[in-house]
Amino acid sequence: MKSKIILWIVVLVMIIQLVTAIGIRPARTTIAVDNYQSNNNENGNNDIKFDGKLWIVNNDQREFTVDVYLDGEMANFVKLKLDDKKITFRPEDEAKEVDFEVKFKKDDIPPGTSIANIVVEERFEGSGDNTISSKVLLKHKINIIGPYPNQYIQGNLNFHEKGNEIELVAEVKNLGKEDLQKVQTTFYVNDKEQKQQELETDTTALKTKETKLLTATIDRDNFDDAGQYEVSAITRYDDQTLELYKTLIVGKPEVEVTYFDKYLIAYKVNQYTMDLLNKWNQQIRNVYVDIEVMKDGQKIDSFRTRSVDIEAEMMQRINDYLDAKDKGPGRYTFEMTVHFWSLVRMDEKKFTFNTDLVTEEDAKRLNLAPPALTGAAIGVLGTFSTIAGWLLVGILLGIIGFYVAWRYVNRDKYE
Repeated sequence: MKSKIILWIVVLVMIIQLVTAIGIRPARTTIAVDNYQSNNNENGNNDIKFDGKLWIVNNDQREFTVDVYLDGEMANFVKLKLDDKKITFRPEDEAKEVDFEVKFKKDDIPPGTSIANIVVEERFEGSGDNTISSKVLLKHKINIIGPYPNQYIQGNLNFHEKGNEIELVAEVKNLGKEDLQKVQTTFYVNDKEQKQQELETDTTALKTKETKLLTATIDRDNFDDAGQYEVSAITRYDDQTLELYKTLIVGKPEVEVTYFDKYLIAYKVNQYTMDLLNKWNQQIRNVYVDIEVMKDGQKIDSFRTRSVDIEAEMMQRINDYLDAKDKGPGRYTFEMTVHFWSLVRMDEKKFTFNTDLVTEEDAKRLNLAPPALTGAAIGVLGTFSTIAGWLLVGILLGIIGFYVAWRYVNRDKYE
């Protein structure tokens, strides 16, 4: 463990040194579309053209090579003026210039800030197992700010639990050029019965650059104690609409062990039964249980179940085998830790069951037959024994009845 920590410290130190050894100046370029006029060329295209440049700096006067390329949502509007996208530096090269061009039509640029990146990447590749490899990647950010229309709002959707109620909040900001007279949000969400709940906020005015919170509340009883629900919020403002989506999380995913065998047979390999209940309204994947077997407060054994996926609000049964060949009769405690994915991380929950390991004589009295079929199987065996007895009686009565009827039909032969 210590060696791994030291290795990561070395890697981080190297990366920090490499980042400071290479630089990009300036760090960003900002283009406000409203500040530029379209240029009508001979082809009649109303293009806006921006010429820019940056410098890649060799801070440590060393030899290295970088690749230069584009990424980001607006990368298609940027052109690098390079004969070769791979640039090599020698120790005497202090900096090298990269020219670029941004060309677009005003109608192609969405409102707000859109981004393109000029990426400068240096790779170091080791030639042996003991060589540390790392990569330096720097970005020159190009912010293209598109103009807002006369009517335009930006919004966020949030939720707040307040006792027995959940508050739905639409945060709206007027980024347009005009004041808005009527702004109102309607929330839509399906409850635990899959019935759509519709909630409306009050109608309000919204001045330019002003931000307001539009809220509505819903009773928590409309949802399960634990589950996730998709909420849509449609905000109408004058002649336009804005639609937002977000997942409402109520409680958190939970898996319970609802059953484990009360009896197993000592000195035998037993088939055990365990029931897992998913109390979440979505599927939970990769559920498994770590089990520690305790006797008189001392840990004597441990094992792990197989991994299962459990559908929403469903039960999953696990049948597997426990080797109790070295375990004598008595009461044993099974301490169980259930592991499962809880939204963004692995979660766990602990359960304890007491199980008696019994002798074969007691097993027969309890209707446990080798191999030890326990839990639900005990009930099945008991039910089968009862049914089998009545079935035998029914067959015997049927044979007697058939014989009596046959003698009656053929009575003339015997008189």
